[in-house]
Amino acid sequence: MPEVDIGEVLNEDDRADIFQPTEQMNIFDSNRQQLSHTEQKATWKSFAAPLTSRAGAVVEEPDLVEMVVAIIGVYSEHHGENGMTFAQIRETLLRHGVTISPTAINARLEHLHAEGFLESYLPKVYQGKYVIKPAGLVGALAAQRVVEHGGIDEMVLLLDRTRAALQMDHPDPRRVLNHLQTCRFTLTVFARDLQRCVATGTSAELITTGRQHDHSGYTQQVADLNALVTSRFAGVYELEDAGAALIEAEQFYRAQVRAAIGKVLAQGGASLNFDVLTPREYEDAAITSSLDALAAVGAHLVADAPEIVIDVSLMINALDHYRPRSKHRIRPPEPPAGAHDPDPIAAVEQAAREAKRRRRLGLEALLGGRSEADLTEAMKTSWPAALQILTDAMALDSDKDEPFVLTIDEHLLVDREAPVTYLHPARLIRTDVMPESLESKIDQLNTTDGGDRD
Repeated sequence: MPEVDIGEVLNEDDRADIFQPTEQMNIFDSNRQQLSHTEQKATWKSFAAPLTSRAGAVVEEPDLVEMVVAIIGVYSEHHGENGMTFAQIRETLLRHGVTISPTAINARLEHLHAEGFLESYLPKVYQGKYVIKPAGLVGALAAQRVVEHGGIDEMVLLLDRTRAALQMDHPDPRRVLNHLQTCRFTLTVFARDLQRCVATGTSAELITTGRQHDHSGYTQQVADLNALVTSRFAGVYELEDAGAALIEAEQFYRAQVRAAIGKVLAQGGASLNFDVLTPREYEDAAITSSLDALAAVGAHLVADAPEIVIDVSLMINALDHYRPRSKHRIRPPEPPAGAHDPDPIAAVEQAAREAKRRRRLGLEALLGGRSEADLTEAMKTSWPAALQILTDAMALDSDKDEPFVLTIDEHLLVDREAPVTYLHPARLIRTDVMPESLESKIDQLNTTDGGDRD
């Protein structure tokens, strides 16, 4: 199937909106787009690292942080003027759909009170009503915001603070310089993190990371800020250099954002990965894009096959003419035997006859025309010779059609200097030419062994 690059149907504005973050939802909306739980915990750990004194102090469950944000909404909607009790907070949270158990909510409220997030309305013991300190409110919202956009909002806030410092009637040069350097440091850190993701991350990771970077209008804000520095501090080279360095940092950051977009479009778009855009962006494309642009993508999409329409008359006609196949199978005729085709069974029989003839000739050579021969001396020459002699003699001794009998003595001969270091004496007897005395001796041996040989 031909590949379609999703980037081909996107104009420049669409490309810039690929990583656009979603808008802020209601404080009780649990469906807003955030990082995964694992990424949230990692983000909070790095976010709270400057404030903690030991490892493991950050919560492991993101729901506990979401509950604190929900407490802010509960408190702001409460109409009482003297604060809320723990029971009122707990019941209101449960009504708003918080899924944490009441026991866990109570434990969390006790912790928030001990840490100063919740403060008694009156400084009395067992007063029982609590209010939220504004500093705790800011911390909770910052913790929520950092997992929604990965802290990218801080760059915009830093620019606003720098602009506010420059627009004062008598701006402080040191304060402005500090703000400019902080903006540059922040841009550089975000740019290098994005550069690492482009070099090592997958398309899915880049999509998740890239959506946190709100790059719309950021370049213009930096340029306007630099122009403001030049107009307010003309001739102050230290501040002008800081403004120019901020522009360079923003250009480096912009290059990494474009590299991330390019990699996502190159890999995700060419492979028809529909995770490149969010459902909202697909909905916007369906509403605002032209038919030609949509057709360029939809022309090569794999869709479900259409339903098969069966005509009833054709089905009846097919059933009328259907005849089941016969279950009786006929064996095909045997191929005619060729004049030169080898017979495998005859070949095996011929090989057996040749082996039997070879063994008989070998044993007759050892007998040398006699009816009896001692095989011990011949077996002493080498191990292969001993093995061959015993094998041939045993094979012909077990064959009823052959007139050979093999007898092996129980005595063991040992000679560590000889080629065959140990063996039993063996004799070969030919029964068709032996005298009567030897025949009676063989019958006696067979009787002693327990019967006739088969």
